[in-house]
Amino acid sequence: MRVFISSTVYDLIDIRAELAEQLRAIGITPVLSDDKLSDFRVQHDVNSIETCLVNVESCDEFLLILDQRYGPTLEKCGYDKVSATHLEYRRAIEKKIPIRVYVRDRLEADFAIWKRNGRTNSVKLSWVTGVKNIGLFELLDKHGELQVSSITSNGYSTFTSSIDLKASITKHFEKRILPERLVEAIQNNVFPLFNIEVDASSFGSNIQFKFTTNITNISRVPAFNVDVYWEDNNKRDERNLIFSPSQSIPLSFLWTVGSSNAVEKFLIVEYESSIGISVCDRFCVDGRLGGNVIISGGRLVNRKFQRSEGVSLEIEDV
Repeated sequence: MRVFISSTVYDLIDIRAELAEQLRAIGITPVLSDDKLSDFRVQHDVNSIETCLVNVESCDEFLLILDQRYGPTLEKCGYDKVSATHLEYRRAIEKKIPIRVYVRDRLEADFAIWKRNGRTNSVKLSWVTGVKNIGLFELLDKHGELQVSSITSNGYSTFTSSIDLKASITKHFEKRILPERLVEAIQNNVFPLFNIEVDASSFGSNIQFKFTTNITNISRVPAFNVDVYWEDNNKRDERNLIFSPSQSIPLSFLWTVGSSNAVEKFLIVEYESSIGISVCDRFCVDGRLGGNVIISGGRLVNRKFQRSEGVSLEIEDV
């Protein structure tokens, strides 16, 4: 997922850098013109403003950060009398790109004062100073007039510092990006997955057999809080806080041949991963008597992925 970060640059350079780093940490590609590590695509045949607009169009979502400055207007460059940030916002609206607007709380307070005083440019404000920055209010006014749809909202979120801004943006994206992170982790074999192998042998008599199921973590990363149990027992037979890569545990049951020459039991493996996803695997272990030979096997019946709070390990003080 590509996300465009739009704001004035020089006054928010630290916030922009922190946001870019945070987005990368949760698996999102940030796009912003002033970050050398960003996936900002330079267009050599057009001016810098058009390059920004082309990059807006290439993104899946648009983040607008509004603080204290509106930015220089672009009428001398052949555009409307709006700032580069405002122009980028317009392009995102035009291209129906989902938009999230984040407003500094001090700006929101001045915006409320400005509206209460009849939207006059002469009102005295504590945060937004100078007529040249009134465009911030006009942008917010226009944003509030948007028709709400499944793509676009006319609301905004407030922030006080870069810390709560990053937390709010992370919360917004984490649920959406989690399925993509899961697929990527599985492809790279860095998500814990389990497999089973089943062996059956006679146990004391020709009509009683012991089924031994080996449960193995076949990935390159550990699983956490692993519970393994037979479904019909409804109790935990094995509990592992950490289940390492390639680690196996055996679980057994006895089967006495009776009216049926076949048996079927279900094994449940529940565990958590480090990326905020828990898993519930349901395996079928079965066997049948073919003459004097027992034929056994095991297969995955169902695998459910669920969002979780993430793994937390307790550390004791010495």
